[in-house]
Amino acid sequence: MKAIKSLRHFLRRNPHAYLALYVPVFMLMFFTVEALVPADADYWVSYIPLDDYIPFIPVFIVPYCMWYPFLIATGILLMLRDRDNFLRYMYFIMAGFTAALAFCLLVPNGQDLRPQSFDADNVFTRLISLIYAADTNTNVFPSMHVIGCAAAVCAAFKSAEMRRYRAPWLILSLLICASTVLIKQHSVLDIIGAAAFVVPLYICIYIIPPKLGRRSE
Repeated sequence: MKAIKSLRHFLRRNPHAYLALYVPVFMLMFFTVEALVPADADYWVSYIPLDDYIPFIPVFIVPYCMWYPFLIATGILLMLRDRDNFLRYMYFIMAGFTAALAFCLLVPNGQDLRPQSFDADNVFTRLISLIYAADTNTNVFPSMHVIGCAAAVCAAFKSAEMRRYRAPWLILSLLICASTVLIKQHSVLDIIGAAAFVVPLYICIYIIPPKLGRRSE
């Protein structure tokens, strides 16, 4: 009961925290799209020849899985320390992820890069097997891992409260983005596609509003 009262008090003082409810909504939308575009669906194949030259490196499953706590940590830091940039971060996430899922519904897509078997049996390959089973090879374009990393890095560089985290945030984001192709979860084309989503999002969230604000003064 005390914990519930504390939570209510926190939400009354920080109503912007309600935007975090997008997380369960996103998970519901994601698995719905996964069900609508299964692995055996007739999908457009995301591929470019450069994919054939990228090695499969199982150890990169570690940064790949760090994406989830990475985005959560960014959100919590901003929620507690920088309300305005938390709002921008959440708008970036909400618009980017929702647009990506909508694209996957309109243009069913997938990739055929996953290895049929692993040369070694270790903790990394077993974890990859679990990821492959939970997240099919469909709905990969654009990469939401890349969109999420872009949102976190933009937030870190725009927020004075996150100044000390900028270098590690950038390095971890680059490792996560690299991991998407090094464990054969994505094509390089998916990263390029994510960039096509990220640029207009950045302009709409971080460039246009400040300019409109200066004009209205």
